[in-house]
Amino acid sequence: MDRPLVFLDTETATLFGAPHLLEIGAVRVEGGEVVDRFETLVRPQVPVEEGVTAIHGIRGEDVRDAPDAGRAVADFAAWLGETPMAAHGARIDAGVLAFECVRWGLALPAAPMIDTVKLARLLIADAPDHKLQTLCQILEIETTVYHRALPDAVSCWKVFEACVERLPPDGERTFEALVAVAGPSVSIAGAKPRVPKVAPRLRPLEQACLSGSRLSILYGEESGLSRLAVSPRILFESKRRGYMEAECARSGLLKTYRLDRVHKIFEEA
Repeated sequence: MDRPLVFLDTETATLFGAPHLLEIGAVRVEGGEVVDRFETLVRPQVPVEEGVTAIHGIRGEDVRDAPDAGRAVADFAAWLGETPMAAHGARIDAGVLAFECVRWGLALPAAPMIDTVKLARLLIADAPDHKLQTLCQILEIETTVYHRALPDAVSCWKVFEACVERLPPDGERTFEALVAVAGPSVSIAGAKPRVPKVAPRLRPLEQACLSGSRLSILYGEESGLSRLAVSPRILFESKRRGYMEAECARSGLLKTYRLDRVHKIFEEA
């Protein structure tokens, strides 16, 4: 490679809905060697789901004293600078970090990120699938840990190196040339959550996101509506459906609500 490259991986506290960062791991590689690394657990604003703990092994008690996502992402962005990145399933990792930047009012890093899944599909085409664990096994990459951020970032680097070795001998090995092979790069800034179209009757939700104020909403299916006090944080779109992430006044936790199930908005609770 003609420049340093940061290999990144994230783990999350949830399986569905808006992502919540739980761990960041990254290595900075220059001249084929790791010259620096970044690693931190993160204390999320939601409970760590049992389903994700079964995948990566991180429990709520493990992150009780960890920094919050705002501090962790700000520290990572300062460490990253403008260095381009690579990740296995780059759009997912970019999206996780973009959500946290929006939640915490942080600048979204614009550094480009190449997806090693796309590289591997083209250059290791005979693999039975292109999951990181599968590629590590067929490439005989030594690792005994999967689904933890720093080991997976190192494995991503090793897969990247294996892909580069499969390029034609006379082929360019610049970042731009690899992007041309893998397809357009992504970025954290480019993965910013989409803002949904909001019906006029729901405009108070937009205003509450900006002001940080609390509202009461009549929410749910027609057969079972509840009046809830919430503090809206983010409005976002996923799979052509609008959602609101808001702090529930009763539990104090961030929860995700479907906009089409908000039937009425009342004055501040």
